[in-house]
Amino acid sequence: MRWGFVRQLSSLQLKPQGPLQPTTTINDHRETILLYRALLRQCTYLPDSAARKYIWSHVVHRFHAYYTRVKLEDGRTLVRKRKLLDEERLSGALKDARKSLKYLQRANDGHTQNLRTVLDMTYGRVGKRRRQLMFQLQAPDPLIDDASVAILSAQVSQHFNTKRVPELTDELAALLKSQIKQDSARFDKAPLRELAPKVPAVNIWQRKFPAKRRDNFIRAWYAKTLDRLMPPLKAAEWERLQGLAAGTIRWDGPVSRRKPGTSNAKVSYDAIHRVALGDLPYRLTSSTHRVVEKKQHPETVSRPHELTPRFMRRIWTTVFAKCPRLDYNHERKNWDVTWGNVRRQAELVFDSQKELSPHLFDGVDEYGEIRQVSVEPLPHAMDEEQPQLVS
Repeated sequence: MRWGFVRQLSSLQLKPQGPLQPTTTINDHRETILLYRALLRQCTYLPDSAARKYIWSHVVHRFHAYYTRVKLEDGRTLVRKRKLLDEERLSGALKDARKSLKYLQRANDGHTQNLRTVLDMTYGRVGKRRRQLMFQLQAPDPLIDDASVAILSAQVSQHFNTKRVPELTDELAALLKSQIKQDSARFDKAPLRELAPKVPAVNIWQRKFPAKRRDNFIRAWYAKTLDRLMPPLKAAEWERLQGLAAGTIRWDGPVSRRKPGTSNAKVSYDAIHRVALGDLPYRLTSSTHRVVEKKQHPETVSRPHELTPRFMRRIWTTVFAKCPRLDYNHERKNWDVTWGNVRRQAELVFDSQKELSPHLFDGVDEYGEIRQVSVEPLPHAMDEEQPQLVS
């Protein structure tokens, strides 16, 4: 379900292939508008302000992708023109929109996995923003002198008809070296283990490894490495996420929701009536206090959680652990990588109004170990001197 939500939002934009006939009806148009408004409404309920802005713009961009700006003959105005969709592709797009709406509803209800995926999309751990951040790191290093230009020109002229073999930039190399040293448990994908591709010298016939296969081997390793690498965040965004995870930046709390109308109230009363009759198994969410139907396998359904500051700090800490930061060191002339890590210290909580007992730490030495107290044995009754009888 985690990666399905990313694919659903990405699949809302479909490019038409060939001439299509308009088969949209009034009901389809009305459902599209209702889904669009419902998605935007759920975006405003997200507990993170950055997530509200990003997911809102993402939904708007995906829906507006079905429209295009057409320039008139006079060249003075621009109008919107609807792209034509066939019935099959329109039903598929509406189905993906419904799934995305349910996913956002579960995230706002406090389901941990759904909310974490939404925040991963916001901070570029998965989805479109991650690809945009990775594309910025893949740009080649700027050429400084004419010698580099001559070397590059010779390489291009020598391999003019072949594809360019990708190479890691200085930022990607520093990021890859640092991520290999990190604990793989904080990442969702398989860990990285190699700093460079290990190309075999000979093939299975003990002949020299072909150059074309070597280039394809390097491209496959490069694509697999970029798919598992975590792109860095900017300094301002990284510090803000650090403050939210550590609790130094105060969370504004959950967004107040719109009051349900009479139609929604009827549905909830009907559900409660079915629960009272025993026809419907139910669970009551702590954040919205509404009756929700269970699936056939309740053990696979995640439980909702109340959106509290402590719960949000745990979610932000998990996302922050996957966010690196790149800073250029001018003295060593290389890149320093800093990973998100929030250290928490245990605090002794006691009532300041009451005085502590002076005998609280009796029997414990300065190192916290229990002192060994020597106990003398009690005298036995037979060992005592017996009184002598006077004859």
